[in-house]
Amino acid sequence: MSKAISSDRSLRSVARGILLGGVSAAALSLSFGCMAFAEERRAGTQENLSQLAAQTPEGAQLEGEVASPDYLIGPGDVIELLVLRNPDLSGVYTVRPDGRVSTPLIEDLVIVGHTPTTLARELEEKLSVYVQDPIITVIVRSFVGDLRQQIRVVGAAQQPRAVAFRDRMTVLDVMIAVGGLSSGADGNSAILLRREGDGEERRQIELRLDDLVDGGDSSANVAMEPGDVIIIPEGFFSGDWRVTPTISFNQTFTDNVDLDPDGQEEEAFISTVSPGITFSANAARIRWAFSGDVALSNQNGGEDEGFNADIDLNSSGNVEVFEDLFFIDGSASVSQEVLNNDTADSGSDDNNSNRDTIQNYRFSPYLQNRFGDFASAETRYRLSQVFIDSDDVSNTTEHELSYNLSSGEDFTQFTWRLALSASEATSSDDDDVSRRDINFTTTYAVTRQFFLIGTVGYQQFDDGDSDNDISDPTWRTALRWQPSSRTQVEVGYGQSDDETSFDGTVRYDISPRTRFTASYDETLRTSQEALGRNLDNIVFNPDTGQFENGDTGQVVDSANDLPFEVDDETTRVSTFRMGLNGSRGRNTFGSNFRIQTEDNGGGDEDQTEYGLRADWGRTLNNRTRFNTSGEYEYNDLGDSIETEYTFRSGLSYSVFNNVSASVNYTFRLRESDTSSDDEFMENAVTVGLSATF
Repeated sequence: MSKAISSDRSLRSVARGILLGGVSAAALSLSFGCMAFAEERRAGTQENLSQLAAQTPEGAQLEGEVASPDYLIGPGDVIELLVLRNPDLSGVYTVRPDGRVSTPLIEDLVIVGHTPTTLARELEEKLSVYVQDPIITVIVRSFVGDLRQQIRVVGAAQQPRAVAFRDRMTVLDVMIAVGGLSSGADGNSAILLRREGDGEERRQIELRLDDLVDGGDSSANVAMEPGDVIIIPEGFFSGDWRVTPTISFNQTFTDNVDLDPDGQEEEAFISTVSPGITFSANAARIRWAFSGDVALSNQNGGEDEGFNADIDLNSSGNVEVFEDLFFIDGSASVSQEVLNNDTADSGSDDNNSNRDTIQNYRFSPYLQNRFGDFASAETRYRLSQVFIDSDDVSNTTEHELSYNLSSGEDFTQFTWRLALSASEATSSDDDDVSRRDINFTTTYAVTRQFFLIGTVGYQQFDDGDSDNDISDPTWRTALRWQPSSRTQVEVGYGQSDDETSFDGTVRYDISPRTRFTASYDETLRTSQEALGRNLDNIVFNPDTGQFENGDTGQVVDSANDLPFEVDDETTRVSTFRMGLNGSRGRNTFGSNFRIQTEDNGGGDEDQTEYGLRADWGRTLNNRTRFNTSGEYEYNDLGDSIETEYTFRSGLSYSVFNNVSASVNYTFRLRESDTSSDDEFMENAVTVGLSATF
């Protein structure tokens, strides 16, 4: 009966995952038009502008074009004064911001607003006191123009600025001068503000800059007048959209597919094809990334012999629904993981022996408000759902409502923050968890480098077990040292979760691409809560196209990577982490150490895990890269001790720009001090071919 239930859950999990993948693919396909449009703008703006400029005949008359006024000298112009027969009085001058220049005989001469001719006549009149019948010529060498005649471009241009007006200037000329539209511009919603008569009132003229710049529609070109202002807004969907379909083929050989002890090993070949897609949006009001694939495999030996299907998915992003007011955060992760520290795990990604599917989703709309320079506020709702395909662990749905009020610009040396939150987690095993927290935190800058931090609050926690019930005040004092933007050290001590505890963090950026981090913290949480917090900490790096840990910068395969055991217990967890990660030249490297203690209330369930991992990779040439890593884990499970050693090494080769081949070797050894049945050794070799489109 249990096997039937497990199979049914597995089918539901696969179906749910395939449905999610289908919905995501459908949503992405709807965005293809916008993506292609934005990519075309980003790659071809300058070329389009040059072609359009070449197609516009010199001297062509546009509808609405008016006669060009005389040029007026403005601040920043470079002028040359030529005084006939008096070279000592001649010279080149830059007009100061106050609109004046100083010549050898005339100081602080106001010249802004003059034409070259009127300026020459005025200078002749003033110099006639010193020179008989002076003859002066004024030449403008560098043009900025009078402020009243400049064309101003505001908003989503590549280089928004003021442009000097010139005869027969058009909006196309202005766009060339500012470098075209930015990737986030909504050019067809741009407007031109033009002064009516001699007053300050302006009328609006609609512009079609997308049609002009990207579409080459010359009918969208408009004649400019002195003093025009062009306003280019950002578009909701305008920006850098990228979609990359992928497919990979892997052939894996393992000499111990079911991770059995010595003498019971069984060899197997695992053939896997994984179609997938990666997507990223970096638009004016949308920041989103998605990466997912479906692994379809056929295994010719072992307990899971036959056809298998698994889904791996990562997604994270933010949408600004209403500008500066209403936002939506979201993230998702689906992966296959080993849930228990006392269960064997293969070192090969294609061998899913003993792994269960974890689905982890978060949806979080929130409002932001400002109360002048006094404070800013955020009101947030958070829905978190964790689905675990196991009979031993429950699924959980969590609702959380929070309100944060933070000090504004009026507070410089002394800052403060008021945080209120309430959450309710409903589990499929009816062991619900509720939290209520209120905290007031203040930070006082003793100097520019040292800060004192104090927190007081109240906490309520209820998980159905009276031994874990909490209804107590909380407090924390801390000291932060921040000598520069590269270094931050913070240590704190206080009472939380009904216990006094110590915490600390250290961050030091050795170089722009190398970071050292260390941290220690103690917390009371359930496994499902920890999975949700892991998901919050995963961010997408658009520079590398990969998902990373927001604290350490480490590349992660999934937000569900488990350095802890997943069960339905409320656990006190103490964690110390230390890591050095970065890159130098053609090398990438990482060294990370972890000690984690899980206290389930005493007895044999308490566990302590020590983990050490070292990674190194090197780009051998423009086509070939080598990667290797070693990992050691020591697990004290209370009634037994498990020790694991893992070594990985791989070589990847770029066959073409979009096709790469790889070969990877994995060795994994597990030892136990109590039972040889828990021990195993596995060697696995994977040969793969992947392509992007």
